[in-house]
Amino acid sequence: MTSVSPEKKSDVPAWQNISDGWRAAVNPAWDFSGVRDLLTAEKESAEAVLLQQGRERVVKAPCVCGGGNTRDVVVKTYRSPGRLREFFDGKEKGSKAFRAFRAAWILQQNGVGTPAPIAVAERRDGNGHLLESRLITEFVPAMSNFRDELFHIYAKNPDCEALMSLMQAAADACRAMHDCGIIHRDLGNQNIAMKKTDAGAWSVLLIDLDRVRIFPAGTLTDEQRGRDLARLDLPSDFRRVFHSMYYMGYGEPGAFHLAEKKEREAFERHSALRPWRHPIREWKIRREDRRIAQASPSSDILPLGRELWIWDGRSEQAIPAYMSKDRRKFRSPGNILKIAKEFLLHGNALWKNYKALSARSFEEPVDAAGTIGLSLEVDAAWEAQLHWLGELEKSAGAKLPVLLRAYHHKGREHWREVGARAAELRARGNAVALALVQDRAAIRNAESWREMVFSVIEKTCDFADFYEIGHATNRGKWGVWNFSDYEKLLAPAIEAKEKFPQIKLTGPACIDFDLHQLPGLMSGVPAGTFHALSQHLYVDRRGAPENFQGKFDSVEKFAIHRALAETYGFEEERIIVSEVNWPLLDAGVYGPIDSPFVMYGPWETRPAAPWTTEPPRVSEDDCAKFMCRYFLLAIASGHVSRAYWWRLLHRGFGLVDDADPENPRPRAAFYALQKLLSHLAGTRFVRRVKDVPVGTWALEFARADGTRFTFRWTLDSFLEIA
Repeated sequence: MTSVSPEKKSDVPAWQNISDGWRAAVNPAWDFSGVRDLLTAEKESAEAVLLQQGRERVVKAPCVCGGGNTRDVVVKTYRSPGRLREFFDGKEKGSKAFRAFRAAWILQQNGVGTPAPIAVAERRDGNGHLLESRLITEFVPAMSNFRDELFHIYAKNPDCEALMSLMQAAADACRAMHDCGIIHRDLGNQNIAMKKTDAGAWSVLLIDLDRVRIFPAGTLTDEQRGRDLARLDLPSDFRRVFHSMYYMGYGEPGAFHLAEKKEREAFERHSALRPWRHPIREWKIRREDRRIAQASPSSDILPLGRELWIWDGRSEQAIPAYMSKDRRKFRSPGNILKIAKEFLLHGNALWKNYKALSARSFEEPVDAAGTIGLSLEVDAAWEAQLHWLGELEKSAGAKLPVLLRAYHHKGREHWREVGARAAELRARGNAVALALVQDRAAIRNAESWREMVFSVIEKTCDFADFYEIGHATNRGKWGVWNFSDYEKLLAPAIEAKEKFPQIKLTGPACIDFDLHQLPGLMSGVPAGTFHALSQHLYVDRRGAPENFQGKFDSVEKFAIHRALAETYGFEEERIIVSEVNWPLLDAGVYGPIDSPFVMYGPWETRPAAPWTTEPPRVSEDDCAKFMCRYFLLAIASGHVSRAYWWRLLHRGFGLVDDADPENPRPRAAFYALQKLLSHLAGTRFVRRVKDVPVGTWALEFARADGTRFTFRWTLDSFLEIA
């Protein structure tokens, strides 16, 4: 990992006596009389601007350089240390000012970003006691820092790519600093200065180096590195990603993890006790924070905790900011009480209905027409999506059902375009459904969410099949932390249903198999709200749809969700699967699994094979097999009225790979779906053939002319038609 040779270009300029007991070390590139004057000046110039006043005084001051040119520099003046502090400083090879100068010199000489060190000076008494010291560094205009740029992204631009770019730049700079042998010892977010280059990349400057410890380059241990990064303030899952970025894409070593965790917890305890150590200062800080909060509009309040929501446009999903242990803290205990209440009230009926429906699986004839749908995205690739949709419809011999999503975070223009595209699809003969997708701001700002709901429904209420309210409502990363949050999302939809009684609502749109969450979410839903239960039912991302999760395979999961719809009195008992797909190998950050950052394995096993070649991702051929079998099981089970594939066009998980927009590539699943639709056109499921070898599935369908054929497969095979 080390990229810096030991002691490479690290010799600092020699000390020299200048005047009145001052000695100085001056960067030869800045050895001007103006610099020396600033080092020994008894008073600051009238043009000096105070930047910081605390234990040290920091000012920006003009400095006369060669040729009479004047440049701004930063002058930091240190007070005389106590005797004990000076003793330890001596053991650490110099005063705070000198250590900062030396560290900056080493960093700059090795190409690591920091304001250029200009000069350092010390004044001592006859006994060698340090009376005063000064450090002069380059002034960098328009300089921000990691803390402020993170806050800007959280509050103003919740975009994953911007966040990852910022974090990667900071992680690379921290690693480069450590490779130089420098431990910062006060590496908070504010001490990682950031500045945008003309090319739009981040330039990182490490500042406030006066607490550093300097070792030979390349000698820092993982424990030392971990302890030094412990003061970085990041949500827990972003911190995990940052550490992986620091280790060049690999997971952090065990020794690093333990040292960082121990140091971070100690620092958190230390910070928690600060009001007791400095009660007056902390009271003033809290008073000022309250004043700023009261003077700021609610939209300017920094979203943290459950309010933090980040969108990843590459994988088309929200990303988690916190790891599971921390996410649980944001859940209300009332959720558990509501779940318990619902199971007490409805658990027995739910189980009875499930057993009865499970026994009826594959027992009812089902028409295949209209059971397989596709999700399209309202974006710049709209025309390309229509082209590939048309190619599939040629095979189906009919128009396919389409699901469009309206995203709250994309704003009014997007909402209007969704309505227009929905009308366009309806005009070409497609059945159109719409999913209304929330962000956390939709819950904070009820009026804005209501505006989107009505904007979409008013334009589509005369033809939309249904409206799915909410998205992945059992996942906090999508903004719904408590069941009461979902009730807020439902409120304007219920209002719209009163105004437009012909519309149909579906939900609660949970993802995966979190069966315990569904009754809790339903606890706040008025009877008669939902026409049908819709679910993002992935079943088993790690393999075949026939695989079991406990006692439930795909068919059993279809049955128990249908049982819940029956138990809660939905008008349509059969469920809608509004999202399903399989994550693909080598999709990188564009796939749902590796977003927002691809990790390659444990640091200790490098250069091991990347994790991206292992489950839970599948090959394109396996995805094609699983997709066809999933659709057939959903149709033939009799429990699913329609299943939508997410989605038609996408480089990470679409039926068509648009990594090269000019030359989109249909994947194996696209061709497989073409064949499946062609075979299913005008057919009706008749029965499951049971007289087959163990491990073989056989589903019989009848054509309109009375002829029959059978889809057969095993867990290891593709579909065969007999």
